[in-house]
Amino acid sequence: MKNAASKTAPKDLPKLDYLFVKSFRLLKSNPNKAGLMVLFDVLFLVSAFGLQTLFKYFAQSLNISIAIPKTTAAAFIYIAFSLIYYLIALFAYSFFKYCILDFIKSLFNQTVFSFKRLGQFYSLNIAIAGIFFAVMIALNFLLASIKQAYQPFAFIFMAVPYSLVLYLIVNTSHSLFYEGASTKESVKKSFSVTFTKIKDYREIILALILSAFALWLLFFGSGYLIRMIASKNYNLYLTSYAYFKQASVIVFDIAFYLVILINRVSFYATIREIK
Repeated sequence: MKNAASKTAPKDLPKLDYLFVKSFRLLKSNPNKAGLMVLFDVLFLVSAFGLQTLFKYFAQSLNISIAIPKTTAAAFIYIAFSLIYYLIALFAYSFFKYCILDFIKSLFNQTVFSFKRLGQFYSLNIAIAGIFFAVMIALNFLLASIKQAYQPFAFIFMAVPYSLVLYLIVNTSHSLFYEGASTKESVKKSFSVTFTKIKDYREIILALILSAFALWLLFFGSGYLIRMIASKNYNLYLTSYAYFKQASVIVFDIAFYLVILINRVSFYATIREIK
């Protein structure tokens, strides 16, 4: 009986190889490309901060108020100035994301980098931004029609799916575009894939949820530990809490960024399978 059981039993149980793990291993095996992705993200943040500082300086020089304009002329100037700012910021985002997408594609195939389609990629981002800005305006009108006491709950109810859909469509459309789709096809198919093949994104969404939950548990546990240790010494508690707050922001940003970085590869791998 023992020998018969040993013959029928599998020698090795199959190992679950999740998409997130595959993407992590792919980045780990290509440290130079992973490092370049991080570098280009940092360069985008630096450029965004520099652009914001520059436009604030111009706004002060031209006496353009960031408050709600009181006259029609001031409103037109404010809208025009804001539009120029966001278009330039969106171009900076498009430039760096375009380069990052090439690094991601090179993880799967050999690539020849070219800026030939950068203008189309910029148009793609303008189209998506326009669509979701219109949806956001509609949701704001809907939120304003709800009783004020229920508005915070309604905001969360609308903001969570809105942010998730935006995240899925942006990354899906970018992956489709860099796989050769046109701007129109990328927009159209990204909505189609997001709403009809949401199950293909379950691992990507689960990675976001689990990482957020794990970070919350870490911060909650650390904060509770600090209260227990330093509760009898108020000055020590204040000092510890201040350092804990700063460390929490840094750890959260780094950890969540790494999840986003890995998920970019997961998106690209998913699109290669279902396009």
